[in-house]
Amino acid sequence: MKFKDMPYTRPDMEKVKKIFKETKEKIENANSALEQIKIIEEFANFKKDLYTNIEIANIRLSVDTTDEFYENENNFLDENKPIIETLNTEVSRAIYNSKFRDELENKFGKHYFKLLECKLVLNEKAIPFMQKENALSTKYDKIIANSKIIFRGKEYTVSQMPPLLQNPDRNFRKEAYQARAKFFEEHQEEFDNIYDEMVKVRTEMAHALGYENYVDLQYKLLNRTDYNHEDVAKYREKVLKTLTPLAIKIREKQAERLGIKDFKYFDEACDFKDGNSNPNGDVDFIVKNAQKMYSELSTETGKFFDFMIENELMDLVAKPKKRVGGYCTSLDKYKSPFIFSNFNGTKGDIDVITHEAGHAFQCYMSQYQLLPEYVWPTYDAAEIHSMSMEFLTWPWMELFFGKNANKFKYSALKGALTFIPYGVTIDHFQHYVYENPNATPAERRKKYHELELMYKPDLDYDNAFYDSGAFWFAQGHVFWAPFYYIDYTLAQVCAFQYLLKYLDNKEKTLKEYTTLCKAGGSKSFFDLIEIGKLKNPMNTDILEEIVPKLEELLKNIEI
Repeated sequence: MKFKDMPYTRPDMEKVKKIFKETKEKIENANSALEQIKIIEEFANFKKDLYTNIEIANIRLSVDTTDEFYENENNFLDENKPIIETLNTEVSRAIYNSKFRDELENKFGKHYFKLLECKLVLNEKAIPFMQKENALSTKYDKIIANSKIIFRGKEYTVSQMPPLLQNPDRNFRKEAYQARAKFFEEHQEEFDNIYDEMVKVRTEMAHALGYENYVDLQYKLLNRTDYNHEDVAKYREKVLKTLTPLAIKIREKQAERLGIKDFKYFDEACDFKDGNSNPNGDVDFIVKNAQKMYSELSTETGKFFDFMIENELMDLVAKPKKRVGGYCTSLDKYKSPFIFSNFNGTKGDIDVITHEAGHAFQCYMSQYQLLPEYVWPTYDAAEIHSMSMEFLTWPWMELFFGKNANKFKYSALKGALTFIPYGVTIDHFQHYVYENPNATPAERRKKYHELELMYKPDLDYDNAFYDSGAFWFAQGHVFWAPFYYIDYTLAQVCAFQYLLKYLDNKEKTLKEYTTLCKAGGSKSFFDLIEIGKLKNPMNTDILEEIVPKLEELLKNIEI
């Protein structure tokens, strides 16, 4: 079914509550494992229908944040999603405590019960806090989506700025950079207040649910069953020792290539004197060539991308009133992924058509999973599929960039290597914030700048506002997805492994990757890494092993 034809109906909360309540009672009163299995299967289909409805509203508001109908629906859902989640927790508790636990584990797997255990942290006490949290996230998104940045007589949104920030004319990109920074500076008080309120709300929720702080609670809510915040801290140290020094060397080479002696932050997005490699066409050109690329990559990827086009499951181009960023979600009732993005004419458009398509391909391959919990893996594993697809599609980059394909590959690998220290900065900052919830906005900003200089000691913003520690205002994940950002870095290390393996044996690597995609969320992060024939970034020396190889690979890309 085409996305435009998918109907949306506001959930009838009285009926929804009744179904959750009846399901809980049926589970508790069931006389056999077979009876419980049938109830769980029916409940899974009900949830797929319910969450599909919610996602349709979310997507349509993302496409136009000023749509009054979907804005009202989003407000309604912001109020009611926490109620749905706590009702779901009660059903989860009934399943978790089943007297037929062994039989259910044989049917659905032990990982299902680990996920259920994570859900048990919520109860009705969390509802008002989650409602407030949702409202604050929406408030942040709306400010960004409706941003107006005046640059050289024209008006831009935050999403439309990246091409300007990559301009080969240094004065031009510096002006663009300052114009963008000015927008965030003008809204500093709003961003500080929104985040301050978020931190307080989340901390109060953690206390209400019996946690010392929000860190441990959110790790549970993120379904992290293999590791804790101490393991993440050790991983950040590995990044500091291996990738921070390499990132500094990469930027030194970039400055040399650009002929700049006083390299600044606003120079980082421009990789070449004659400009970055941008795709040789518009959105139709990109989609047409992506269709050819995926049809040649494998039979499965070809069928998947044809399905996305035929059912109009992508909204790709940046425009006013559209939510910033990009994401992939799923409409499980229709066994359909959906890709949302903001194409802006830069190489980032190809990052999207590969990265978000990696998510979508995994979702497409996992739609046979009965349990909605198994369609998607946890976030740490989910990003492996997306980041790896960026590399698995390298042989087709000439379709998009022509003679500049190698420039794109260089920028992609350089960007991935230099991204990880930034990613762990964001994570380290959030741990500080929620371990010190009474810190003032000024103290938070000061700490952020201290941390970014630790992971990126050569950083020079040449901007007093950013030097105050406010750069993170633009990173939406800090506001609406606490502790998610480290997942990108963990997955990037896994994607690097697939890149090196792919260059050695394409067919074997693609088979391993597809096997991982089919597994969906049926296993934990560490177990999925094993299924994908990868080494664990947390408890092995894989970073020490691959960083020299990646440095050599970057050096050998002919540009």
